[in-house]
Amino acid sequence: MSGTLSRDVVIVGASVAGLRAAEAVAKAARELTITVISEEAHPPYDRPSLSKAALTQPVGLDAVSLRSVARLRDQGVDFRLGTRAVGLDASCRELHLERGSISFGALVLACGCDPVVPALLAGRPRVVALRRWEDLLSLRAALAGTSVSVAVVGAGFIGGEVTSALKGSGRAVSLIDVSPQPLGRFGAFVTESYAALHEVAGVPQYFGDGVVDVLEAGRGRFLRLSSGAQVPADVIVVSGAARPSTGWLESSGLILRNGIVCDATLRAHEGVFAAGDVARWFNPRYGTQIRLEHWTNAAEHGRIAGLNAARSVVGGSTEVCAAVPYFWSDQHDVRIQFAGFLGRDERTLLRRTDDGSIVLYGRDDQLVGVLAFEHRSLFVELRTMLRGKGAWDTGMELVGAAISTS
Repeated sequence: MSGTLSRDVVIVGASVAGLRAAEAVAKAARELTITVISEEAHPPYDRPSLSKAALTQPVGLDAVSLRSVARLRDQGVDFRLGTRAVGLDASCRELHLERGSISFGALVLACGCDPVVPALLAGRPRVVALRRWEDLLSLRAALAGTSVSVAVVGAGFIGGEVTSALKGSGRAVSLIDVSPQPLGRFGAFVTESYAALHEVAGVPQYFGDGVVDVLEAGRGRFLRLSSGAQVPADVIVVSGAARPSTGWLESSGLILRNGIVCDATLRAHEGVFAAGDVARWFNPRYGTQIRLEHWTNAAEHGRIAGLNAARSVVGGSTEVCAAVPYFWSDQHDVRIQFAGFLGRDERTLLRRTDDGSIVLYGRDDQLVGVLAFEHRSLFVELRTMLRGKGAWDTGMELVGAAISTS
């Protein structure tokens, strides 16, 4: 493609945020032309599946492809796959591609994040950062054989999911994190419960232990840790930090600060909106800028950014994004869920039972967060309270009543 095309709404990124944006534009203003730009050549697919069932089951791309793509195509949405955006002039409303440019009435940037691979591990064979379909295929190939050892570096929720999936399929897998308290922002109890969950499943853990060397030997590969421990690591899965994909936007006219800085409507510039992992937006519920890397946040962002992008072209009121952050993670047959937004000075209430545990977080007289290991029905009630700015005392009473009758 060469020259300059013109489209009403252009969306960069074809994961959940980008597709929800396209759906919202198509619903709000059917007369608008919509183009979705994706660097990946594959049709859009469900990324969370990569760290779950698709990791250990021989499913093809069709099994995880997003069904909404066909519907959007039927509605006239133009998908330009295998096309990379390389620059943006926000003032002139022109998006630059590897070949040619597109002028737009409104733009939604849903370009996500890139994995950060430590220099010590970068470029080595059988080292995978699981972000794309090609990464999954590389990991499957590296896992060929029955006695392959795996080290997961990074014990956040994605790292835990990968560990759980591999352990559940009978793999020898270890979990490593340089922090002595993975998930420490949720409190010591959550860290301890998380570690216990993996310990009961038989996963060796090395927390507070950084990787300092890679030892290649005829009998296999090992990671040497700062403690001196040597961990079998024929295959290494890196599941640590991610960096917003904003390098190509350095001269765009947008404000970049650990993401694309947006207002409460997800607007980053006149006619330019951001959504999902890459967006650092002002959440009026909490009165601060927030950037999240959660599927539910990306989906809600996409809907709001798409709606506001469409209305910036055809007219109409905008919608603000004041969502309560939420995520879930299934590990070793246990569902972990969190809703809310934490600072540094919350009080906590912990309740533990034989079938799970729940933690409330409060500030002043308000309930500001809840984390649960199982207790799914109770969590739903508490999450509903958070959306309505529930009182701390009411949350305590609800937990007390539910736990005492369980």
